[in-house]
Amino acid sequence: MISKEERRDNLIFVTVSDIGSNHRILCMPNQDAIGFNYIGEDFVIVVSDGVGSCKEADIGSKYVVDAVKQLFSSIKSRTLQFDNYEIADAIISYWRISIGNNPIDDYCATVKAALKVGNTVKIISLGDGIAAISSNGISLIAPTEETNFTNETKCMSSFVSPASFWIGDFHLDTYEPFAVLCCTDGVANGLVLGKEVELLNEIERNTNSEVLKEELENLIKEIGDYSFDDKTVGVVKYERKN
Repeated sequence: MISKEERRDNLIFVTVSDIGSNHRILCMPNQDAIGFNYIGEDFVIVVSDGVGSCKEADIGSKYVVDAVKQLFSSIKSRTLQFDNYEIADAIISYWRISIGNNPIDDYCATVKAALKVGNTVKIISLGDGIAAISSNGISLIAPTEETNFTNETKCMSSFVSPASFWIGDFHLDTYEPFAVLCCTDGVANGLVLGKEVELLNEIERNTNSEVLKEELENLIKEIGDYSFDDKTVGVVKYERKN
């Protein structure tokens, strides 16, 4: 299990990732990837699950994380607009640039991310897993139901287009606490269906930032008792200091 915690003024970032038992037995790498970045009070956090049937799934997920972090830098430097279509198009473009001339469909991966600029958080979703935010009794969670289209897969692939993404806007009162949760399906499948928002609300309202990392590690351990998948979760929690 690999855990990371970082504090930035009123924000705490915690990430936890653990390789699934199947991959450990087969001496395969963790195909999940996770990352975050912040500039001032703005931030991005992203998780990605490499599609297991793809040859370079573990690298594809890392390329997704790199692409979303590059997107954040481009928005903050004002070389890219904070617009849903441009966001999705840029993620695809940056991901494909990393792949170069290699076969795109060897690198398929999901996208679950949250991107905060000013008072707006964009929840970005493609494929399985959870991407959600909660603040002061109001929540936004990316839909999990699958819709099948001809020649479209629910992941980054040669068929992906900006229309494949779900992106929702959440407007913050920056004086109120909030929490963001992004995780791969190895975690999402270990949660009781419909309880995702309850978990997020618990993190927002009742989990002290001092024990957040420990609580997330315990969650991954509990899920690991009956889930063979790679498991990765990232949380951003905002607690305004007095």
